[in-house]
Amino acid sequence: MKLLLAGGGEPEQVKPLDEYFANYVKEGKVLYIPVAMYKIPYDECESWFRETYAKYNIYNIDVCTDLKKAPNLNEYKAVFIGGGNTFKLLKEIKESNFDYALTEYLKNGGFVYGGSAGAIIFGKTIKTSSHADKNFVNLKDLNGLNLIKGYDVWCHYNEKKDLNNVLKLENSTVVLYEESGVLFDGEKFITVGKNHLIFPDDFE
Repeated sequence: MKLLLAGGGEPEQVKPLDEYFANYVKEGKVLYIPVAMYKIPYDECESWFRETYAKYNIYNIDVCTDLKKAPNLNEYKAVFIGGGNTFKLLKEIKESNFDYALTEYLKNGGFVYGGSAGAIIFGKTIKTSSHADKNFVNLKDLNGLNLIKGYDVWCHYNEKKDLNNVLKLENSTVVLYEESGVLFDGEKFITVGKNHLIFPDDFE
């Protein structure tokens, strides 16, 4: 299992994570999933993704905008799940049973990069997104895919704005600045980019 979780910053902020991802993919095939996005058309998301990774000579890219028609993940060296609205993303994943495909792919040694909403869904719950995302899809079950040992994930962490909310969290949580990323290998978290924080350990 290789799960790269990103805090969701601007291109320069997440450059170390993009480089890590690109170095892993090399000549392999990538599946890009932009379904969390709702403010920007999918074709614009695709253009951004292709332009971003063309800088690393990665061109073998498929895009999936309907998870009910998702291809076999075993065909891909890596999967990239982009940011947007966490509730929308998780709803589409669960309703299409794509959660089972993702879980099996990871357990069989696959590599997934989750940015912002794409990272939060791998936590025990997605309650950490409630301060920033609107649940306009009326998602009732806020349980995430729970693939990181019972932790939740908080993205876009800003101490001035978010500290009080983080201190009220119920579950142990990986807290990511916009420059932060972690690689979870099934056992431990490895920092990629700026150091992440762990609630409650780093907030005592």
